[in-house]
Amino acid sequence: MSGKKTKLKAGCGVVTLFGLGYVLGVVSLFILIAVIVPLTEGWKSDKSKKFIADHIANKLDLADEQREQLRPVVNEFLDRRWQLRRDYLQESESVMVEEYQPRLDEFLTDPQQQKLEELLQGWRKENQDKIEEPAER
Repeated sequence: MSGKKTKLKAGCGVVTLFGLGYVLGVVSLFILIAVIVPLTEGWKSDKSKKFIADHIANKLDLADEQREQLRPVVNEFLDRRWQLRRDYLQESESVMVEEYQPRLDEFLTDPQQQKLEELLQGWRKENQDKIEEPAER
């Protein structure tokens, strides 16, 4: 009887260990998705800029004086990168609507033209936050 209790305890220990690993993995994934990804892709918020500058400074093992010199360069780069991204998306929309949509409208039926307009509206909605200046600063 004692051998069965030992096996049962060992089995429970293994299940507990795997369960704990699973829970920690889920928590880590949540933190990655909810906290770190938005900080690395936020670009415009001061919190994101600081996070990115600190990350680069840590990877390069910069001294405090170098960290202070890095911050304005990173901020300027991220502002420029945001502007380039916004300009690209605005130009893409303009090219789609002004050059290619009329060419498609020539041979699409009315329901197909309506569907195309819905697709373009979906694209605009999906990219709206990337084109407009964010409220958070």
